[in-house]
Amino acid sequence: MTQTQAADTAGWRQWTSIDVPLRHPHRQDLLHEQWGRRLGHLAHVRRLRLPADRTRGVHRTRVERRLVGEVAASRQFSDPIEGTSGSGDSDGRADLVAVHIIGSGRLRVEDTGRRVDLGPGTLCIRDLHTFWRFAYTAPTDCRVLILPRAGLLDHLHRTRLPALTVAPATAPESRLLLAHFDASWSLADQLGPDATQAAGEAMAMLLTGLIRTRVPVAVPPESLRAAATAYADSRLRDPDLTPATIARALNVSVRTLHRAFADGETVMAYVRRRRLEGARRELGLPGGPFTVADVAARWQFADPSHFRRAHRGTYGQSPRRQGDPSA
Repeated sequence: MTQTQAADTAGWRQWTSIDVPLRHPHRQDLLHEQWGRRLGHLAHVRRLRLPADRTRGVHRTRVERRLVGEVAASRQFSDPIEGTSGSGDSDGRADLVAVHIIGSGRLRVEDTGRRVDLGPGTLCIRDLHTFWRFAYTAPTDCRVLILPRAGLLDHLHRTRLPALTVAPATAPESRLLLAHFDASWSLADQLGPDATQAAGEAMAMLLTGLIRTRVPVAVPPESLRAAATAYADSRLRDPDLTPATIARALNVSVRTLHRAFADGETVMAYVRRRRLEGARRELGLPGGPFTVADVAARWQFADPSHFRRAHRGTYGQSPRRQGDPSA
């Protein structure tokens, strides 16, 4: 595995390959060692990890990077990987914006108020003043831009950026940005320093146009309920799971969310039912470490009495830890 770097008068190019055997007993350490040696320190990426459920084969990451003025542009391929990026503070490490254009695969991004799964043909802009959890949940090809947020704020004449802007890659503003990305990429070796700097500034300008004109992408009505239940299922033990947080994660109003559930159980009735099912499964695990009170708290029931009433009302019997007659 080698890394080749070629520099010219306009900046630099870098090709990087990372390969980590997933059966390696210290695979996380090996990932960090290769990442640091081959890609160097990336201020916006933290806590990078290989998924715990992947233990066969080899993890692969391939990155080609070019500097276009102050914009770090790259083409990337990565097998599933997860980590965090950005920062909730203003220590200077997060004064950046990240742009991902997904060609194939899937990228999941999540902050305290939303979780969004991005598939092929999707573009997203993230302000890294927000703390993000991210994961490539499938082998993913994408184009990535990392650039200073100060320039975007100047062009927008604002003091704040939207935490997340999502757009289809087929939107006119996205197509214009991608055409400029591809042109700047292919001409990188032919442009001098001044032209390269101008190309980077133009990329920032096109991003601000996209941010100005793009409204949040709403979930299609026919899939809203499915998207809401999938999001709820992933957060059942979250004490802050409410219709408002679900609606915010899906870029819809709370009223629109409630309408999607109008022909059956309500949003929170679904959440309560799924929490009760999860708690009952957990109690059924032989030798489990939790008491009935523990399980009630883990699954966000107000108190053990509330949990017992709900369990008795649904299943006709009080909850009991398997193998524990005193539960």
